[in-house]
Amino acid sequence: MPVRVKVCGMRERYNIEALSQLPVDFVGLIFYPKSSRYIFADTHEYADSTAVDLGFLRLPFEGKGNYPKNLKKVGVFVNEELDQVLNYVHNFELDYVQLHGQENVFYCKQLKDAGVKIIKAFSVDRQFSFTITNAFEFYCDFFLFDTKGKLPGGNGVAFDWKTLENYHGETPFFLSGGLAPGMEDAVINFKHEQFFALDINSGFENYPGFKNVDLISDFLNKINKALSEQNPDW
Repeated sequence: MPVRVKVCGMRERYNIEALSQLPVDFVGLIFYPKSSRYIFADTHEYADSTAVDLGFLRLPFEGKGNYPKNLKKVGVFVNEELDQVLNYVHNFELDYVQLHGQENVFYCKQLKDAGVKIIKAFSVDRQFSFTITNAFEFYCDFFLFDTKGKLPGGNGVAFDWKTLENYHGETPFFLSGGLAPGMEDAVINFKHEQFFALDINSGFENYPGFKNVDLISDFLNKINKALSEQNPDW
């Protein structure tokens, strides 16, 4: 299959509509006030910007063009109060929540018990112990492995993917951290039994919260063309 992709840190209606024409599966909406990609931030400083349309965010993102499908909406949270997360899930009909802070297993259990699908993020460096993920296996639908840095996410730096050879869990994962144009060969050659999807963000931006759809399109076309040549039976 073509590589699955989540584009994170999006905020503006027409940018998301343009993205929906690409073979993208998930869109990430950041509900973390300290993020430069916070969905409720005032974006008027950009001349070509459209402030977030809350009504639009409440609707399913209908795909267009050659890839008719729905984009799954992922709400990204960092150490948010549980009740507030549940409110956002309800108000914006989020398909998943991505937990990018120090949320513990009990927090994940409460969300799962409430019927919420969970992507739990972990910040990875060479010293990271993947045994930490074991306790989360039952409660999370996916993991997301990102680069450990100063910020909870969006640091724009890749970690050593060979580290993932130490991950032997059963939960599929999103590969994140510093993905950018020019890394197509690295993605094509990356293999792991539990690799589920790419997670791209700052490497494809014109400015925080606004993605360069042409760059994303070119990136995915190169990867999917190479993968289709490797797997002609698709």
